[in-house]
Amino acid sequence: MPTLLCKDAALTTEPISTQTAVACAPLTCTTAERMIPKAATLSLQDYLCPATRPRFLNDMRTSLTELGTFYIKDHGVSPALIQNTMAIVRDYFSLPLNEKKKMLIGNTRHFRGYKLMGEEFTNNQADHREQLQFGPEDEPLASFQPGTSADHTGLQGPNQWPVSTLDALPRFRPCILEYMDQLEILSTHLMEAVALSLDLDADYFRNLFGLNPYYRLKCAKYPSVAQGKSATIGCGAHKDTGFLTVLLQDMVGGLQGQDPVSGEWMDTRPIPDTFIVTLGESIERLTDGAYQATVHRVLNNTSGQDRYSIPFFFDPALDAQIPSRLKESGKNKVMMIDSENASLEDLVEGLNIHDGLAPYPKKDTQTWSNGEHIFETVHRCHPEVYSRWYGREA
Repeated sequence: MPTLLCKDAALTTEPISTQTAVACAPLTCTTAERMIPKAATLSLQDYLCPATRPRFLNDMRTSLTELGTFYIKDHGVSPALIQNTMAIVRDYFSLPLNEKKKMLIGNTRHFRGYKLMGEEFTNNQADHREQLQFGPEDEPLASFQPGTSADHTGLQGPNQWPVSTLDALPRFRPCILEYMDQLEILSTHLMEAVALSLDLDADYFRNLFGLNPYYRLKCAKYPSVAQGKSATIGCGAHKDTGFLTVLLQDMVGGLQGQDPVSGEWMDTRPIPDTFIVTLGESIERLTDGAYQATVHRVLNNTSGQDRYSIPFFFDPALDAQIPSRLKESGKNKVMMIDSENASLEDLVEGLNIHDGLAPYPKKDTQTWSNGEHIFETVHRCHPEVYSRWYGREA
């Protein structure tokens, strides 16, 4: 990771404009006048520099309690690597369909590979996108037995790298693996900052995540559609189910986040040389809702050019046991919501957001299995893998 110099870089903010919700949206935007929310642009440099770290943590805390989203700049990931990764993803999706099908996600039990247009549903709507998914490059567990072993142990394994695809795209494998390595480093820094912003020890999440954090890289192509065409939404409204998402998107736009107060949809506009950072439901639950998991969606792409998006989902190791709730800290008790308030499930029910993903254990449960939670998420998204490799229907 490149060395980041310590300097007093000024905080920047970028407004996100309000739009009227499209017809297919599950929620209706309010017309009441209000201050337009802003997503802050934070500098990782300010976190790594002791002199500016307190300001960074304060700004992060504000962003995560109000919106659950911010931009991160000066992140240390090489601009050349970012450019090469986006280019190689475009090149992959430009391959003939027969070549892309050699990486179909159902080829292995590890939930890695290619997904055809319209084959994934979010919030009961077909997503209008092609997808390609990767994870940590590991050896599969030789002891795994469907129906006997814990299902989530089947997630461990290698990615798919067809020889003919690597012949066509020689930089494909090394570029994707290097990008995931760099995003793991960045995500580790961000989770350390999240811990400090909650008045926890800096290594709280590092210890919770373990030596082998589990992550997923999803590369998505949203093809442009004609104005007025009755295509499904690019990706339906949902919250990410895990801990941390770091998103790289091109300059086409179309991603929207929902203001948790008003329900208004807001454009999350691309800003050059930044990633978009959002938290998932696991953090929202862990903090009793003090930190927001942003409801977001992708509109139909009518720009005339294809849109590419590469989210990186960063979670604890598959064998990690997650506490049902953080203990209140001395200095930041105000951060934690009283346990008598409505549960996360009640809040999601009230928003009418149903993505059909993994349920959480009841509040009186001391811990829950991160591996089981991740497996529940991916198998509901990709039932064809589940029915083929795990011996029963989804």
